[in-house]
Amino acid sequence: MSDITNIRVIEFPSTGLLPHYVAMELGFFEEQKVKVDITATPNSVFQITNLIDGNFEVAGTAIDNVVAYQEGQGVAKLSRAPDMFGFMGASQVNLGLVVQSHINKYEDLKNTSLAVDALSTGFAFMLREMLEINGIDHDSYELIPVGATKARLDSLISGEHSGALLNPPFTEFAEAAGLKIIDNSQSALPTCQIGVMAACRGWAKENPEALRGFIKAELQAIEWISNQENSDSATKILLNKIPGMDIKAAEAAMQIMLDPIQGIAESEKINMEGVKTILDLRSKFGEPKKELNNPELYIDLTYYDSARD
Repeated sequence: MSDITNIRVIEFPSTGLLPHYVAMELGFFEEQKVKVDITATPNSVFQITNLIDGNFEVAGTAIDNVVAYQEGQGVAKLSRAPDMFGFMGASQVNLGLVVQSHINKYEDLKNTSLAVDALSTGFAFMLREMLEINGIDHDSYELIPVGATKARLDSLISGEHSGALLNPPFTEFAEAAGLKIIDNSQSALPTCQIGVMAACRGWAKENPEALRGFIKAELQAIEWISNQENSDSATKILLNKIPGMDIKAAEAAMQIMLDPIQGIAESEKINMEGVKTILDLRSKFGEPKKELNNPELYIDLTYYDSARD
């Protein structure tokens, strides 16, 4: 019987995948006796339903997706009662509000359509809050669900929609296509814990050593990427592994990753105040209405803490 545990990861394509690929390339996963396969998800519904169904063991997802389905607010019907939790943070994503080139300010987004993954997701709620803070009433624009980040970018490039929240490297792709960024989530909103690595509690309980091994390898990879001396090698991995990435975009992505505030260093930590912000947004915009105020219901750092010991 093999002592290697297979861990199937499903995640949105982004530069946040770099720690996984580094851990693969440098043998960090192998050292921890785990074999990791990565699948790109087309949208959050596919991701969460397949995680719950046991087709994947780990999901790199928005913490809001975990909260939504745990609280019965997810857009899809599940095959069983969910038992998801976030076990470590993911990359510190700064979402850019990408718009058509003729749009210069929030006011210009009135009477337009904006692309979102789905209507009841954290990204959609963050976009609604950014618009509201800047004086744009919900009745003066339309949110259109189009799917994952690439689909949102494509809808902007085609001119179908006027704006969308995008994460790197798609923000770089957008600017290269002549679109522009008029704001970002870190500037517009209180601290948000956007991404987490999530699993199901049942699987984690049955495979604690494998999960700890996965976390240890991820921590090694993050430390390696954070070392400026490895920047060229990390850039090459981005180029080879992230679809659509060219050298200019890869170098720009690495600059962000090495940034002390927006970068990858300590991105594995979960900011509980940031989770609280996400809960506040879901309490405000989620349906059916619920008052959500306890981040610890959706987070379990036991495996992370023991992996660091």
